[in-house]
Amino acid sequence: MPINEFERILVTGGSGFVGRAVTSELVAHGMRPLVLDRNISENDSSGAFDIARVDLTDHTAVGNLVTDYRPDLVIHLAGVNVRDDPTGTASDVINFSATSSLIEHAFVAGSRKFVMMGSAAEYGDNPIPFREGMEPRPVSSYGRSKAKATAFALDHSARTGSDVTVLRVFTAYGPGQSSNMFLSQLVRHATMTQHFKMSDGTQRRDFVFIPDVVRGLFAAASSKMASGRVVNIGSGRSIALREAAEYVWKICGADPDGLIIGALIKKGDDKFDTQADISLAGELLNWYPTIAFETGVMTMIEEARLRSEDLAT
Repeated sequence: MPINEFERILVTGGSGFVGRAVTSELVAHGMRPLVLDRNISENDSSGAFDIARVDLTDHTAVGNLVTDYRPDLVIHLAGVNVRDDPTGTASDVINFSATSSLIEHAFVAGSRKFVMMGSAAEYGDNPIPFREGMEPRPVSSYGRSKAKATAFALDHSARTGSDVTVLRVFTAYGPGQSSNMFLSQLVRHATMTQHFKMSDGTQRRDFVFIPDVVRGLFAAASSKMASGRVVNIGSGRSIALREAAEYVWKICGADPDGLIIGALIKKGDDKFDTQADISLAGELLNWYPTIAFETGVMTMIEEARLRSEDLAT
């Protein structure tokens, strides 16, 4: 069914990069989702969507909210990433425990569909390209927490017949990306002619542009074929971070000496390559990426330049 045929849609993690993009697109489709996020404010919504400032780790409060709202569709994007949780303390609590509780509450309340964000980190040190049938081999607490959540979701679907789809989204990027992510930092430093330190950059990443990610989430919500399945959402192409950095630096016309490659040490998931096999997304969701890396990164550069001009005036 098309996304606009869901009457009540609950989006978690609405203040995050993907959450903001999903919520904006739902509003553009004429819908009024309920956004669950303890960090979101009324100013963020401009009255276009409803807000529930609930801590996802408060299972009772979340259960009461879901019971009262009775969402037809849950798009679960909330979670903690490895950069925000370097010790791994919060990963199990939020990425696994809170997610499994939300799944249970949602289907008790009558939800028809639950789409959740997995991660390429679940594959860990598997050889690329990553295929959904691979045994997860996460190497970080973040990856392990996401893999546990995926296993719970698939088991819940198998046991109860619940319609759950896990999208393993690879490296999402685009305008508005968090300032602590590699590409956003790189673009900011290149456009502002500041020195940028990075690792040797030999690790490869599969970058997927944010509008393509949103289309993937909506396609999963509308698909019965993807029920109880894990589906990769990526570009199907991997780029060495070194190559990406040199490309951005060159098209920005930044001082070559300002890009300092090899200054940092790789840790955890940063040591491994990622690349998605996206054939299943085409088969089950009729989804294919539409924006090339070069095009997408240019939009980030243009946005960064406009922001710099606004700050200068």
